[in-house]
Amino acid sequence: MSEIKILVACEYSGVVRDSFNKAGFFAMSCDLLPTESPGNHYQGSVFDILNDGWDMLIGHPPCTYLSSAGLHFCNIENHGKKAIERIIKRNQAIEFFLKMYDAPIKHICLENPIGYISANILKPTQIIHPYYFGEKEMKRTALWLKFTTPSV
Repeated sequence: MSEIKILVACEYSGVVRDSFNKAGFFAMSCDLLPTESPGNHYQGSVFDILNDGWDMLIGHPPCTYLSSAGLHFCNIENHGKKAIERIIKRNQAIEFFLKMYDAPIKHICLENPIGYISANILKPTQIIHPYYFGEKEMKRTALWLKFTTPSV
């Protein structure tokens, strides 16, 4: 039986990667930043290694331009040129998200707060809160789960 390969995108802490490695999987984190925890880590763009035969992708795309918290800044009437700049960055963030979602990987889980993607692009598969897992915070966090047979 071959080893299951898991890519944890947009993670520099190593927490998720290390949990999978401890459970017996081969996991690698990937981020533009160096890892905070020694281990299998690719420092660079996730798209450099996205097509390297992964069995699972767990992605945490940056939410700065996608979360509900910043959507009001995209109102051109109220924010003018700054709104246009933010809309451009939001559109780049959407493209980043969708490229990961459409990756040729059988099992995909993307995580992001409720925001632009969930309201306008793709309904989440599941919504969770940190308090479900013993934390005090209430933060609607969306998960997009995709289980397909890649056409590679």
